[in-house]
Amino acid sequence: MKNVWSNMEERTKITPFQISESSLLEFNKKTNVFKIGEVIGLVIAYALVGFVLYKFNNLDDWYLRLCGCVLVIYLLIMPIYTLFETWKMKHIDIVKSNCKNVLEQIYTAKNNLKKAEKISFIASPFLFLASIVILTKFFTDKNIFTLNIQLPIVFLIGVAFLGAIVFNIWAFKKRDKEFKSVKQLLEDKN
Repeated sequence: MKNVWSNMEERTKITPFQISESSLLEFNKKTNVFKIGEVIGLVIAYALVGFVLYKFNNLDDWYLRLCGCVLVIYLLIMPIYTLFETWKMKHIDIVKSNCKNVLEQIYTAKNNLKKAEKISFIASPFLFLASIVILTKFFTDKNIFTLNIQLPIVFLIGVAFLGAIVFNIWAFKKRDKEFKSVKQLLEDKN
């Protein structure tokens, strides 16, 4: 990594980042993968926010309202933040910038997305439980804490919870793979 960085230091003084048209198209294609996933997540999150806000009056206890508020705030802020970070990465000016600046901007975007991933990974168990509590109230008009929940239902909730964690881990690994692919493309072409 030190060799790559020192090589980039030398290139900042000599020429701007040199990339062919086909490599630029490939870069745009690879960064579109991030944007598409974030847009889909944004649409799903905002649909859930709309549903929760539409049914918010059904949340009659303070802890149900608290769960609803936390869920709505998180689902309003986090998708916009991650979409903005992927937008910044997509709009890096590769043609006019030098190699060091391009990689610094990509690393900054990657680190910001990693922070968002860590926050979402930590928050996901709480948000999952909050959404279970809220959706149970919306669909059955009963408080989950006063229901007599049977073991198969608890088992299904546990399986869904584990599935959500596995999905998060898979998405994080896929994003890391895409970042490595983008980084490799830029290092190979310069």
